[in-house]
This record gives sequence, structure tokens and C-alpha cells, in this order.
Amino acid sequence: MKYVLAFDAATEHVAIGIAGLESGGYRTFAAVDFSAPRAALGELLPATHRLLESAGIAPADLAVVAVGRGPGSFTGVRIAVATAKGLAHGLGVPLAGLGTLDAVAWRFKDTTGLVGVVGDAMRGEVYPCLFRCANGECERLDEYDVAKPAAAAAAWADALDEPVTLAGNGLVKYAGVFSAALGNRAEIAPEDMWTPTGASVVDAAYAGRYEPSLMTALRTPEKAAPGLLLPVYTRLSDAEEDEVKRAGAVPSTGVAGPGKGGGA
Repeated sequence: MKYVLAFDAATEHVAIGIAGLESGGYRTFAAVDFSAPRAALGELLPATHRLLESAGIAPADLAVVAVGRGPGSFTGVRIAVATAKGLAHGLGVPLAGLGTLDAVAWRFKDTTGLVGVVGDAMRGEVYPCLFRCANGECERLDEYDVAKPAAAAAAWADALDEPVTLAGNGLVKYAGVFSAALGNRAEIAPEDMWTPTGASVVDAAYAGRYEPSLMTALRTPEKAAPGLLLPVYTRLSDAEEDEVKRAGAVPSTGVAGPGKGGGA
């Protein structure tokens, strides 16, 4: 049997999952997730090694690597994507991407209704994204974006006429903002549901809708070479914004996202 290794470290929470490829689908064999504030660089690879070893799976058994492309912490996204590229290149396997906010939403695949994921974008901003979950599936309804919490909450309050379950690490700071705007339409999920798990990272990888997706990696691996995958930031980094102020022009970022050459 061949396996998929999927992980996300775009926030301060690391999630790693291993799934076996089966006829017509997949089955998650091993998963782990843990909090790693400012420690993903030193924790991601050792934790991946331990998970593979505990599952009795050799690196040579991996058919594809999938990684959370963001949005999230700039540093976390870079660590995850760089690690995934190195692993995929070293193993000679394709590399697929998955959405970090999607991995949170897939925690709710067995519920029915709207899920609003509020990611912490720092700088007093959030990554807001809506999903509809039912029957073991979650469909993303929005493109990834970044916004002020009050603006994002007001937009949802204006657009939604049904209950929405809220999750995501942005609620640590801004749960009150969204609750105030949405009133009794908002249900705050338990805090232990605000971050991805190894299993939800695998689910999000299989549901990926942007290239290179996991299905592309499995069916046409040449279209998912490790060098093709780009991180998703949704906005410029501090250094790039400083460059804009100095030079008056947006630098070439080489990343995916709105206006940056790729889907979110």
C-alpha cells in the first residue's frame, strides 16, 4: 500500500496525518496535532518521523506529500512549505497543497450547516472564510482574503440569514466582535475545534480545489513537482510593504493569492 503524508504548520498549531490509498478513496492511519508556538521549525520533522515510525510506515512507502499553503503566519507557512518541498524532492514524490482554513472547516464535516473560519492574520486583521458542511463533506464558499475583524463580521451579518458555527484561531482575539455582529445567528464552537487535526488536514488535502491538488499529484505527478507549489499569503509581508513604501512598486512575490498569480 502507498501512503499520503499531509501536514500543516501555518499557525502555532502543528497537525500531521498519514493516509493509506485505497480503491476509490483513502483511510487515515495515523494522526497527531499539538501546539508549537514559535517551535514548528524544530518540531515538525521530528514529529513526522515519530508518526511514520509509530505507524510502521517507511518514507519509501509515501506516494505523495501534501502541505498547508496558508493563509496563516508568514513564518509558519514558509516553514511548512519549505519542509514539504524538501521532503517531496528528497523522496522523489509529487507535492500537493491544501488550505489551512479548509483544514479547520473539515473538523465539522459531520455537522450540517454553515461554518465560518476566522484565522488570525495578525496586524489587527483576520482571514475570514465561509464553508458549507454536510454528509461528511465541506465546501468552501469564499476565496481566501484578509480583512479587519469588524468589517468581516459586518459583511457576514449583512449576507447571512441562517446560523453559522464559528471556529478558527482568530476567535481568541475577536470572538466578541463576531458574536456582537451576528447575534443569535452565531454559535462559537468549542475552542478545541478551532485548529486542524492530522485527520482534518488529510481530509482537506483530498478536497483540495486548487492546483497542484492531491488528485493531480496522484494521477499526473509531473504536474505536481515540488517546485510548482506556492504558499498563499493573501497580502504582502512586512518586508515587501516596506519595499513598496521605498520604491513605490509592488515587488514580484512568487507566491499564490489574490493578484499574485494563483488561487488561494
